[in-house]
Amino acid sequence: MLTLLSLFTQTLFVAVVVYFSLYVLLELRILLISNKAERRKLTELEWSSLEVENDCKPVVSVLLPIHNESSVVERLIDAICNLDYPADKLEILVLDDSTDHTSELAQARIQQYSASGINIRHIHRENREGYKAGNLIHGIRQSAGEFFAIFDADFIPPRNFLLKTIPCFRDPQLGFLQTGIGYENREVSFLTRFQAMEMGHQQYVTVGLNEDGDMASLSGSSCVWRKACVEALGGWNASTVTEDVDLGYRAQIGDWKYAFLRDVVSISVLPETISAFRVQRERWGRGLIHNGFKHARQMLSQRMPMMKRLHGISMMFSSVLLASIYVLVLLSLPLNYLVNSEDSGFYWVALIFFILVVVWAFDNIFGAYKGAGLGRLPPAGIVRMVWEAWLYVAMFLPMAWYYFAGGVRLLLGVNGEFNRTPKGKDESLTGTPRINTILLLGELFTFVYSLLAIIVAIHGENYFLIPMNMTVCVGFGVVLYWSWLERRCYGNN
Repeated sequence: MLTLLSLFTQTLFVAVVVYFSLYVLLELRILLISNKAERRKLTELEWSSLEVENDCKPVVSVLLPIHNESSVVERLIDAICNLDYPADKLEILVLDDSTDHTSELAQARIQQYSASGINIRHIHRENREGYKAGNLIHGIRQSAGEFFAIFDADFIPPRNFLLKTIPCFRDPQLGFLQTGIGYENREVSFLTRFQAMEMGHQQYVTVGLNEDGDMASLSGSSCVWRKACVEALGGWNASTVTEDVDLGYRAQIGDWKYAFLRDVVSISVLPETISAFRVQRERWGRGLIHNGFKHARQMLSQRMPMMKRLHGISMMFSSVLLASIYVLVLLSLPLNYLVNSEDSGFYWVALIFFILVVVWAFDNIFGAYKGAGLGRLPPAGIVRMVWEAWLYVAMFLPMAWYYFAGGVRLLLGVNGEFNRTPKGKDESLTGTPRINTILLLGELFTFVYSLLAIIVAIHGENYFLIPMNMTVCVGFGVVLYWSWLERRCYGNN
């Protein structure tokens, strides 16, 4: 029985390592393509970033889905009303699902701009059926534009956003377009710096995916959709909490093109509290895993070159991979009992895994700095560079737990629950959804579990998984410390 259990745990561990190996190799290939594309400063669609004459500009509907965003709604409306685009070709729809005083703030701002001749309307729903997807569906039914520019409440686009993006749609097969995102609060703490680096890396990878013609997972904000594309796909689907990714997958599988303009940058806000971060990432993990399985069969049935298919699989199931890393954490303790310290075969698997993690960490950091427009890596001593790389890797382990929890909840049928992300520090722990407490307890369990795994490994002189368990303790120890600081801070207010 123990032999079978040992074989099962080792096989599971090896399967995750093999999948991780494929993911790392494919990402390295895309990063090389991104680097070449950045050096050339040319893409297939760069010609269309040139501004066109005024009489060639189509009607654009700017959609602003909001829900209880009192801290950012006014500046959002200010930024959109100052977009540089012909007034007779622009309509702004504030799609308001708010249940607090956000609606009053929005209406006051809208009246001010409407009085000055700007075509802006306030559309309020009495219920949140379908959440953001339902809000967008409700909004486009009342829109007149040929294109939809969409911004979440915490986004501030540049004035020339439409002048730079709309001309790209001269290609009739271009269904949607994503732009770059920067973060105004990236330097507030290590948590915000980590998020900015992670997002910067994703954007740099998207440059390569776009250049190579591979499938990509794009955001639902700071983007533009062709109305004909949205209508052909049947609009947003409220059955998933990542309705933007769902629509993007359907468009790409349906042979619509997408474009990514990294040089057009909207400014956003990152979660500044660990509670907001963990709730956001559980929702993202649940939605991304749902969409991966939802669209995999259709994607695999499409005729495409093997390399593009591999990139599609890697991208669509990257969230499953991250969740499976948490499975490795859970396997670490039984493996210390079940694997003999003289079993050199499994030691080699563990060694390969750690080498891949190091490679992945540094390619992530490289992509993060390039994606954030920071150029080369900052000069630093080798000790500091290794320390920061270790911390960066360690933060992905709590994320693996959030994605794992999201996957488990998805299996239990919880796929439509939507918890909005607090902006900055505008909300206290009051009203935090129950899932936040569950995730916090999971963090505490994982920290103690990995600490126990280290003790057992030292006692049994089985040291092969100690580096992973130490990294787990660092990552989960950091987020637990932040949770303690957060509760202490709010307790004093």
